[in-house]
Amino acid sequence: MRSSTSTSQPSVNDRYEDRYTSLGHLFYSVAACDRKVVQAELTAFKEMIDRHWMLEDRSLDEVGVESVRYMDIAFDEAHSMGMPSAEAFAHFEADQLREPDRYDGWTKSLILKTAMAIAQASAGVNASEVKLIGRLQKLLGRS
Repeated sequence: MRSSTSTSQPSVNDRYEDRYTSLGHLFYSVAACDRKVVQAELTAFKEMIDRHWMLEDRSLDEVGVESVRYMDIAFDEAHSMGMPSAEAFAHFEADQLREPDRYDGWTKSLILKTAMAIAQASAGVNASEVKLIGRLQKLLGRS
């Protein structure tokens, strides 16, 4: 998932921005599915970005923001708005159904690994997180 830093290719940057925004909504939906987002979930999310996502994609948008940071931005916006988990998941689901081949196998595995890290961060995986991750696995064709 690499893109050019050139401003002559905004459509490439827009695709990355859209993909990472969609992922930010997904990861927020996992953290918020029990109706609260706790610090441990935020920490797990940020650690997964730094340890895994940033290593894979070092691309920048047209103003020099690391493309992966759009996950942070979308997560934080959804959190500050108090977006319901189901609504955040629906954003990701609609994007995935519209473009089912947007992620390769490695990225799908990382998506699931990140979702599990968030779910496990606070006292283990609860029933609502299990259900949501099951839906995610099915959506990604990993069930």
